[in-house]
Amino acid sequence: MTQLQTDIRNHRLISGRFGTITFGKWGIEFSDRHSFATLTDTPRNATYTDGIWHISQGRWQTALRTVQTDQTTIVASAEFTALDDAPLQDAVLRMVFDKHDIAHGAIAGQTYRHRDTDKYRLFPLSQAPDVRLVGTDGHEIIITLDAFDGAGRFAPYLYLRDRGDHWIVHARLLSVDPVDHVWLRWANRFFTLSAPDPLARALWDMPGGQKMLWRLRERLGRHCPEIQAVPLNTVLAGQTLSLGVTCRFL
Repeated sequence: MTQLQTDIRNHRLISGRFGTITFGKWGIEFSDRHSFATLTDTPRNATYTDGIWHISQGRWQTALRTVQTDQTTIVASAEFTALDDAPLQDAVLRMVFDKHDIAHGAIAGQTYRHRDTDKYRLFPLSQAPDVRLVGTDGHEIIITLDAFDGAGRFAPYLYLRDRGDHWIVHARLLSVDPVDHVWLRWANRFFTLSAPDPLARALWDMPGGQKMLWRLRERLGRHCPEIQAVPLNTVLAGQTLSLGVTCRFL
């Protein structure tokens, strides 16, 4: 039987191996309009002090728990508690797998090979109950989003993304209608331009506007201009968002 090996420190998965498949680093991410908080990348306009994240539009307390429960299973959960009334665009449990020795990935009944498209193949949980990665040796990894709480303002999604040398899987909470804010922006490596809020809302509310602009660049991948509309909802002080996933290695 193939042995699952993991290096988990302070409830963070640093690295792992299952047969020839390697994976890590796993963590959490969340963002508002101006800040990006992350455990696995470089935070932007966000600092972590005395157990509290300070981002541009509020303070947050987070908790991450990752446990290898048996020889074939990892369970991870995350909580995001608002300490102020704060707008949020998403909250994420992030899992990363090395693309080598993975033949293809699958989500929502569709199979994909790694082409470095950087597309967020993003689906609500009702359409994508799991994400699957199939190894070149026949082993399979199945990720399910088993528990969530969006405080009535956020809904659960899964996505599969092929970027660089990795497959990236997110369990994600995204704003649901009616949304409190719409951020319409164009970004590049030099600057980010934001549309005035009344214009962003008008385009969002026009027939077909939401369908066309909602996370446009994410859906179309790296060859799409960095133009998209991102909705945000306010989480009230004391409210907690949560996600719980199970990763099975077969």
